[in-house]
Amino acid sequence: MHITIWKADDVLTVPVGALFRQGDDWAVFAVRGSSARATIIKIGQRNNRTAEVLSGLAAGDRVVLHPSDRVTDGVTVAERGGIG
Repeated sequence: MHITIWKADDVLTVPVGALFRQGDDWAVFAVRGSSARATIIKIGQRNNRTAEVLSGLAAGDRVVLHPSDRVTDGVTVAERGGIG
């Protein structure tokens, strides 16, 4: 059985694995050029995979997925190749 509790079209989402807390806010490390930038975002609905982005990111923005403690604001990042 599958129950839908919320549905919307044309929603910007981000993987929950990119989210972290910065004080009371949600944040992601957005990739700007070749640097990771801590970016406060406002989220709406979420599940165990994705969160709705209400503000702070735009379509096409890239984020760091599962950032380690070595990722800090301004650190240089490089995109890894896909699996498979």
